[in-house]
Amino acid sequence: MRKFMHVSMTYLSGGLLGAGACALLAATAAHAGGFGVREQSVYYMGTAFAGAASGGQISSVFWNSAATAALPGCNTSSNYTGIFASGDESARSGRLVTGVPPVAPGLTPTSADIGQDGFVPSSFVTCQLSDRAYVGLGLNAPFGLFTKPDNTTWAGSPIAITSKVFSVDINPTIAYKLTPEWTVGVGVQIEYFKLRLTHGAFNSLLGPISGSRSFEADDWGVGATAGVLWQPSPATSVGLGYRSAVGIDAEGSFVRTAPGAVSTNATGSLTLPDEVTLSARQVVAPRWAVLGTVEWQNWSRLGNVAAVSSGCGASGVCEVLNLNYRDGWYFALGAEYAYSPAILLRAGVGYEISPIKDSNRDILIPDSNRVFLSVGGSYKYSEQISVDLAYSHLFFEDAPFCIASQVGNGGSSHCNAGTQPPAVLLRGSSDNSADLVAVGLRYRF
Repeated sequence: MRKFMHVSMTYLSGGLLGAGACALLAATAAHAGGFGVREQSVYYMGTAFAGAASGGQISSVFWNSAATAALPGCNTSSNYTGIFASGDESARSGRLVTGVPPVAPGLTPTSADIGQDGFVPSSFVTCQLSDRAYVGLGLNAPFGLFTKPDNTTWAGSPIAITSKVFSVDINPTIAYKLTPEWTVGVGVQIEYFKLRLTHGAFNSLLGPISGSRSFEADDWGVGATAGVLWQPSPATSVGLGYRSAVGIDAEGSFVRTAPGAVSTNATGSLTLPDEVTLSARQVVAPRWAVLGTVEWQNWSRLGNVAAVSSGCGASGVCEVLNLNYRDGWYFALGAEYAYSPAILLRAGVGYEISPIKDSNRDILIPDSNRVFLSVGGSYKYSEQISVDLAYSHLFFEDAPFCIASQVGNGGSSHCNAGTQPPAVLLRGSSDNSADLVAVGLRYRF
């Protein structure tokens, strides 16, 4: 038994490290609220993540640590999601569009597609230690973003050119079956977080800053996970999971070309949101099951995020991101149908209330409320091997933005109610959509 466990864990660790190397090469794209990434499980992507914290599969561990005990023996789950995104931003008015005639012309073109395709891998492994104790390890990317306009000189380029967020989360977990019906689990998050923001230059007559700016920084943070599973019968499973906040003090290089060229080491502090997920799965007929999820994310932790350094003058403030998010919510309902002993089909619909409102939307992250429509399926190739497939289309609501110019330190504030020219720097809207295609492989030892 010890030899078997040693060989198994060696194989699983290699698989996780391979997925980690893949993650380090991948450009992730945010398709949960704000810059969150929900695409951690191909199995549950097929139900629009309805039932994601209810156990049943070990990829449920991302939402609920108690799912470490979802399956007996040793199990692996590898998930790969391709994100094909479109973000058409159009600027209709503002000084960056109209200029200051006849002294300074506006910037052209006035529209751009900032959407970038992305790739999100995640992997999980669990092993049973005894009739009640289980351990596991997850490797995933809970946050990510990559936007870059197809024309880097368009009218919005002084506000943002490249916005990139990258993360890798290492999540060891342990679960214990208190009774056949109740399971509890806890875990640790060891998270690497990196961001890169670049902004273009423009004529100082059009706004507070005339030089290009860039900020690239990273840091490690630590958090926790916890969860509970209640399974009163084989037909019913209810899960409640928690992922804690993670504090990040991202330190790196800040460069500004003008006015007063600056090249210094700066720090931007932020708290990544905690989240709570409640899910359920209920068998309603011999071949049918229904699933549901309600998720809350504490994005209101993010206010204004400032990059600070003594090299940025008396104020010490190099750049300000006026985020001021609200809390995010996600609701999903899905169904599974056992077509045959080897084929399981699923579908789901979800609705997300974005943490970004019309009043605080920026072209950095032109996020808005959205609808998920998802389909998926699993094929049980053998007792050891199963393959998961899923497809989702995301329908975003219109995403208007309005950015005011009366702010220094390289930042841009959002328009208040009634803000009118010449105070408006850029006003317009973003039309977003995304298609997600995913494949997963599950192996049971």
